[in-house]
Amino acid sequence: MGSRPDCRLEPGLTEAELDTAESIFGLHMPPLWRAVLTRAYPRPAEENTRTYPDWRLGDPEGTRALVEAPVRGLLFDVEHNDFWWRAWGDRPDAVADRVGLARARLAQAPVLTPLGAHAYVGPSDDSPVFSIVQADLFIPARSLADLPGGPGQQDVPEEEWPIGSVPFWSELHAYAQLGHHRDSRFAGLASGGL
Repeated sequence: MGSRPDCRLEPGLTEAELDTAESIFGLHMPPLWRAVLTRAYPRPAEENTRTYPDWRLGDPEGTRALVEAPVRGLLFDVEHNDFWWRAWGDRPDAVADRVGLARARLAQAPVLTPLGAHAYVGPSDDSPVFSIVQADLFIPARSLADLPGGPGQQDVPEEEWPIGSVPFWSELHAYAQLGHHRDSRFAGLASGGL
């Protein structure tokens, strides 16, 4: 995440603090990110902003909102933008049924760890860093080790996509970036939402 004007660094977290946060929010941070957080803990430069998770649990509601934002954004697109992931099965006619089925299917995907702002990472060190807003995903770095400013999605030839192997999220990224091309092999993964 590099030097950012919206971020300040605090002393690192303990392993016990990280274990507690993982347990409370139902996620598994990649080992590399845990190691970073034990050395330096990024916090918002201004108080009362929710751009970074509060793993010390001073603002559990704000942190939960960040953890849940990727799923909440997709559910918004299911409800309002006609988004549907075909692997979820037949698209129900009733909006409430669509949202309920999508919520159940998304509960099977790995919970992503928020890094800050719209940046998220899967549970393993080789996970790409995803920038996520609703069904729109971008990969600014192919892994945590590539932050800041390392190779991103533009450095991966299309035939090597999806980038990374994070269940659901890597394919959703491929659909978000390439699915609008009719000849793309990712075009049939979903409909709507973009």
